[in-house]
Amino acid sequence: MIISTLRNSCKKYVPLAERDCPVRRPGRTCGASYHQRSDIKPRRLVLRLLGLLIVLGSLAACGRAEPESPPDVDQPMGPIVQRILELGTEALQQHEFERAFALADSAAVRAPDLADVPFLRGRIYAELGRLDEAEKAYRQALAIRPSYPGGWHNLGNTAFRNQKYSEAIGYYRREFAANPDPRPWRGIGRSYFELGIPDSARHAYERALAIDSTFAEAHFDLALVLDDGGDAEGALYRARRALAHDSANAEYRYYVGVYLVKVGRHAEALDLLEAVVEQWPWHQGAHYNMAQAFMRLGRVEDAQAFQERSEELRSLQAQITHHENTVRGQPTNEYAHAGLGTLLRRAGRYNDAMHAYRVALYLAPQNLEFRHNMAVLHLLRGDTTASIQTFEQIVQADTANAPAWLNLGSLYAMSGELEQARKAWIATLRIDPNNDLARRSLANLGVRGIE
Repeated sequence: MIISTLRNSCKKYVPLAERDCPVRRPGRTCGASYHQRSDIKPRRLVLRLLGLLIVLGSLAACGRAEPESPPDVDQPMGPIVQRILELGTEALQQHEFERAFALADSAAVRAPDLADVPFLRGRIYAELGRLDEAEKAYRQALAIRPSYPGGWHNLGNTAFRNQKYSEAIGYYRREFAANPDPRPWRGIGRSYFELGIPDSARHAYERALAIDSTFAEAHFDLALVLDDGGDAEGALYRARRALAHDSANAEYRYYVGVYLVKVGRHAEALDLLEAVVEQWPWHQGAHYNMAQAFMRLGRVEDAQAFQERSEELRSLQAQITHHENTVRGQPTNEYAHAGLGTLLRRAGRYNDAMHAYRVALYLAPQNLEFRHNMAVLHLLRGDTTASIQTFEQIVQADTANAPAWLNLGSLYAMSGELEQARKAWIATLRIDPNNDLARRSLANLGVRGIE
């Protein structure tokens, strides 16, 4: 999920927001739009009191103590550096991490005192889950330009992801002081909610909405606070407001459906939840709540079918959550990322799987197994061209890779490139003379193969 981060409005290029997760709730992990169940329990009073004590003890410092700020200026950006940073941002959007870093390094050579460069590096590190390095890069940007738009905000996001919520509040406040915008107030609200102080969270979201009443994320997060306090009707109202301002958002649609179930409007809920299941067939929470709605409407067989599917998805999600936790604790473990990618692919979450595979491949660029998994995923996503290109890279690196040649031949045939398919299947048989599939594929082309 893309966080609400402040963008650098003083430059012509638009930086990419780093990945982050909103308030944690059952089944929700950073960078994933997954929800387990709708029965979110109110937080215990002891958690609220503990959170209040933590905040009171740390907010005075407003985050970490910072050195005296330098003049709030940095090196001018020339057209060449601007274009390099644009390309770096595009590479990051495509999860081409090595290329993104190379472009950031190129910009640094030409403009060593430009805050945009370490800020871009911070976003790349954040996308890779390497939060300590992201924090260091953001601080380098702020050392050059203390009011850099998004600098303090992204430090807040990094602290939030490290579960340092009180520290995050301080950074968000500094961002708002430097760059008035509703998004730091949302960050403050999320942090207070994690600390178990819902009244302060609600106040922060209201401050955000006072600045921008169309801020869908703030409406949505306020819905979560209201639901946590037992106000399902209020939560439904806010979730509807969020959906009205972002009608394509499946997460908002899901929660409107959840709250409709809670207030007993089951028929209305089904229409919304069915749309979520169609868009996100892996979504356990949508299946679970559809089962609840069907049961209340007396449609027992439908309820049982969705409940069974919900339990199947719950088992797979448990494995995904385990791997997500492993990745969070071991961000440089390429096999942890690859394992997560495989599970996400099995769940049908192809975009999330691609991100995991790309991180794994960045960490281990010579691993052809990872590249093979990416090629298969490209095909599952309907991108035959990218799949062919990836398999071509594999056979160039390992000319004796029979499975890659076999798959490449099939892809060439699907694309109508029959001569290329023939060559690929013949290459397969040279490596593996007993490969029946390659032999049959050649026979279908009217070719005997090799003797």
